[in-house]
Amino acid sequence: MGRDGTKTKNKILSESKSLVFKNGFSGTSIDQILEKTGITKGAFFYHFKTKNALAKALIEEYANEDMNHMNYVLEKTESLMGDPLHRLLQFIQEFIDMMSDITEPPSCLYASYVNEPNYFSEEILTSVSDSILSWRKTFEYLLGNVMKECEKKINVDLVSLSDLFTVVFEGSFVVSKSLNDPSLTARQLKLLKNYFQLLFEVEK
Repeated sequence: MGRDGTKTKNKILSESKSLVFKNGFSGTSIDQILEKTGITKGAFFYHFKTKNALAKALIEEYANEDMNHMNYVLEKTESLMGDPLHRLLQFIQEFIDMMSDITEPPSCLYASYVNEPNYFSEEILTSVSDSILSWRKTFEYLLGNVMKECEKKINVDLVSLSDLFTVVFEGSFVVSKSLNDPSLTARQLKLLKNYFQLLFEVEK
């Protein structure tokens, strides 16, 4: 199908993701996707043989975008490697800035999938957990460097602390959508940044 085929496939992915955010995966039918995209059933099945194949493509695209955001911010803050606490705080600030620009409450495909696990293969659910673990690994790296140079004011374990960013970030999506408050996620991330500033003390 050449260029037109790629355009159609991307349209299916984009509109399907919007429908899943709104209705959940089980509540999103192929007929709804066809109506939303204006394509034929034949065109849909040319790109995705089954609804499960669509689910796999959606989560792969979403996870790739998620990892690209993470790696972009890691690279952007790399110049601060000599000051680990500053780098950690700036890492979080980049996401504060990102979420401050949104005008609608954010949605998370990870949450949509894990809330309906019976509809997905083990491979798809593993993609979700792998992405979450990548965030944990990133914060273990950032926080590990901070802990080498700074004293903690209270005793916390590295793994739990490393999950805190994801817990706050993903959890705030749910609250933001429930309250229809687009600014909530940025505010919660600011509190997280403040917490890390209070938690660590630079050794003199």
